[in-house]
Amino acid sequence: MVVAAVCTLGILLPDPGPLPPLRFWAFDSYQLRLPRQYNAAQPPTLIVEIDDPSLLRVGQWPWPRDVVARLIDRIAEQEPLAIGVDILFTEPDRSSPDRIADSLSRRDRALAQRLAALRPNDEILAESIARARAVIGVAGVDSTIARGAPYAPARIRGETPPLPAYPGALRSLPTLDHAAAGHGLLNADPERGIVRRVPLAAMLGDEPVLTLALESFRVAMKLPTFDLHWNSRGLESVQVGDLVVPSQANGRAWIHFSPHDPRRYVSAADVLEDSDTGDARNKRMERLGDLKGRIVLVGVTALALLDQNTTARGERMSGIEIHAQLIENIIDGTLLSRPVWARYIEALIFVLVAGLFIFVVPQTRPMRSFVLLLACWTVLIAAGVAAYYFTRTLFDPGTPLVGVTLLYGSMLSATLVASDRQRRQLSARLASEREAAARVTGELEAAQRIQTGMLPTRESVLRKERRLEIFAHMKAAREVGGDLYDFFALSPTKFMVIVGDVSGKGLPASIFMAVSKALAKSCSLRAPDTATPAELMVTFNEEISRDNPEQLFVTVVALIIDLQTGDVVYCNAGHEPPILVRRTGESLTLDDGGGPPLCVVDDYPYEEGRAKLQPRDILAITSDGLTEAMNRSGALYGRARLKAMLDLPTRRDVDVTILGNEILGGIKNFESGAEPADDQTLLLVSWRGPT
Repeated sequence: MVVAAVCTLGILLPDPGPLPPLRFWAFDSYQLRLPRQYNAAQPPTLIVEIDDPSLLRVGQWPWPRDVVARLIDRIAEQEPLAIGVDILFTEPDRSSPDRIADSLSRRDRALAQRLAALRPNDEILAESIARARAVIGVAGVDSTIARGAPYAPARIRGETPPLPAYPGALRSLPTLDHAAAGHGLLNADPERGIVRRVPLAAMLGDEPVLTLALESFRVAMKLPTFDLHWNSRGLESVQVGDLVVPSQANGRAWIHFSPHDPRRYVSAADVLEDSDTGDARNKRMERLGDLKGRIVLVGVTALALLDQNTTARGERMSGIEIHAQLIENIIDGTLLSRPVWARYIEALIFVLVAGLFIFVVPQTRPMRSFVLLLACWTVLIAAGVAAYYFTRTLFDPGTPLVGVTLLYGSMLSATLVASDRQRRQLSARLASEREAAARVTGELEAAQRIQTGMLPTRESVLRKERRLEIFAHMKAAREVGGDLYDFFALSPTKFMVIVGDVSGKGLPASIFMAVSKALAKSCSLRAPDTATPAELMVTFNEEISRDNPEQLFVTVVALIIDLQTGDVVYCNAGHEPPILVRRTGESLTLDDGGGPPLCVVDDYPYEEGRAKLQPRDILAITSDGLTEAMNRSGALYGRARLKAMLDLPTRRDVDVTILGNEILGGIKNFESGAEPADDQTLLLVSWRGPT
């Protein structure tokens, strides 16, 4: 209940808080998987881009202002609804005739006088902006900057909570600023480096200013003012004439992004092209005909000029295209929304699910409670996707899901602690009984019995399981040894096999073998059902390394077999790689994934491999004592002889017990009475199929 209460408070925290990264991840996933579709047949806006080809054909940026003026004039000839310029002209044109005249006054006075008599480029651009009734951009900045032309006045209805505010604005030259029909905000305000929402309006100093997209609408409708509607929670909507754009309470709008589409763009070089006759002129006029009756945005997209932002879809997009996408959202009515009450709905859903878990989990088996957890995940994710797809509402399933998972993990941990306590009590009782037996029969004999007794038998583990056949054999080089194996069911469909080899021989190795096997099995059974062999191997390494005063190490290979599908996931920590023998005769060495032996490198990130069993395939897992068995002349048995014994096409329906005894008999004949140099372990696993 404490965990549930803490999670509920975390969900209710307003933005910004500790949870926005998780929420943003969910919202960005929606847009990545289910983006808005771009309507290329009737786009409301087109972008005239100053792209890399334009720089190659016209010249490096910045262009002379008379070239920009000619670009705006060419666009205006096509009768667009409005022209929005996403470019700031903050400094005088260095290529203007009067500026060149100043630099040449000492070198060629006559030429300087002729150049000074020409009109400045900034005046030419100002006239083009005035004729086209263009909207130019302003950028909100943190420092106070001198005022320019007045902004369009706003009518504020209701109380005025703060909009996104900037102390000052970075504006173009006064000549250009006064010539413009409107001034649009260019700021996008990325959140953690990603643009998800943009201000519809912002306070520049003490004056509200529309974003470039809405200011272009205002100029297109030839309206002198715009309206800001407030309610008790914040900004409700922005109204430009008959156009009402809903807003979030903080004055921003969530953009519903579509993928980048080159059909939104017309190259500025094509607009400036001077082809007066022939097919070239016809093609140019056909391209420019798309500008008629639309809002045209002019901006820089060349990669070298770095006007690029990362969107919620994870792709890089120019700033001018983000403004174009906002216009498309407004025209199509596809803006996303995140209602103020969404957090309360998410918290209520979590409280209901948490109450269900608190009541049900203690009375239910772990597998059934885990199925309940998966069902909650599925329902919440489906609800979030449905709200986004059908109503364009951003519902966050991530924070309730994390809370539910933490709650489930806490309850499951409490259950596992109780089970572990009981297991330790049973282990202590068993150890006491074994000590009494060892004192009577001798230390080595007792140790041998303990070691042999800890190894599982096929009859006890597979008593009710018919989907597997197992042959297991371990022979110590001395009275006791350091080889180990174990196999047990993790769930009704998951079966785990572990084979290991402790460094050294004799009693120390056997004791460390016993500890390693017990810890490995304990960690496996206590781990979540979703744990992989690589994750378990990391846990094995941590647990076994904790108390290891003799600095021993152990090689381990762990496999998890899906009894329904035959899928095998395995991880090898420095052990002999398993051999997969197909019924077709193909022999594969499973040597993917893994890492060094346990207790060698702390916190090593083990990797895993995968394989697919077909019915009646056989997995052979051995220790190095088997493949390195020597005869009296010192020759090794080797993997080649082992693979030859595993040649299944010659014995198609052989039982693994028969096959295992044949292999052991062959090794014994090869040794010819020589004493084994190392412990020998052989484990054969045959999957019989899902039924």
